[in-house]
Amino acid sequence: MTVRRAATVMVLLALTTACGQAPRTQSTTTNGGADNAWTVVGESPIRDLAMMGRLTDTRLVEASGAVHSALHPGIFWSQNDSGNSAMLFAYDSSGASRGAIVVEGAKNTDWEALAIGPCPLGQCIYIGDVGDNFRVRGEVSLLRMSEPRTSSAQANISQRLRVAYADGPVDVEAMWVAPDTSVWFATKRPLADAQGRPRRARLYRVGADAWTRDQVATALLVDSLPIVPRTSVSRDWISDAALSAVRTDGRRQLAVLTYGSVYVFDADPNTGRPGAQHARCAVPIQEKQAEGITWLPDGRLLLVNEGRGARLYTGRCP
Repeated sequence: MTVRRAATVMVLLALTTACGQAPRTQSTTTNGGADNAWTVVGESPIRDLAMMGRLTDTRLVEASGAVHSALHPGIFWSQNDSGNSAMLFAYDSSGASRGAIVVEGAKNTDWEALAIGPCPLGQCIYIGDVGDNFRVRGEVSLLRMSEPRTSSAQANISQRLRVAYADGPVDVEAMWVAPDTSVWFATKRPLADAQGRPRRARLYRVGADAWTRDQVATALLVDSLPIVPRTSVSRDWISDAALSAVRTDGRRQLAVLTYGSVYVFDADPNTGRPGAQHARCAVPIQEKQAEGITWLPDGRLLLVNEGRGARLYTGRCP
């Protein structure tokens, strides 16, 4: 389960578009200051922000990820995290329900991450049962399955992979799948170095060959992100990530979502490894914490808040 955001001190405009009406584009600003931990001096807000609607399926109470369907254009999938049923929920960009799938043979210990990517069956949904608030799980697990039809009532897992981090348990909510089917994880919560100083979020990778072995896969620590989560405020705690499709220039981008910002990085088009930071934009979502992010075909981002009836937003960064 995720930690509820403390009362935000960002100056935000109220977003009050009702479902079914045309979305309204919002213009927002952030006010910086040494005493304002929720703002960053010089940070630009997400551009062309529009509230699209609310999630209407009352069973989707803790949306902890978002992916754009490869099978159904304009449809998105989310999942609840710990303490909920093993289900996937489909909805359109207004938040209207488009189906709910029971994932047979699976248990939702803490489904904090969701991704879509290639697999031997074509395009698969990857479910990351990786949440670990207290860093006590010696193993986490990855599930993958062919993307189901939204009209289906149930679907089966095609493969399950047990995963252990090379240097011990960590808490993860952000995951993405590379074109080579390797899986990347970014840590969520504050970490400290040997001197007790805050350190960058860590990046772990499970290689594509792990799916061919009948053993626990090791998630190797291979890099870090220029994002430093701190204990004093959760604005830079990482809650989701999404790898873009290949752009017209042959590049990909990685969007990393925190409770206060969206970071956009260049990404290797084959391995999915993050490169140079391209942009950072303030997330102007006040009433619930942002838990899901995914790319739209036109380069916009769709953001999903956590909670029953949570709001959906679109925008651009930069």
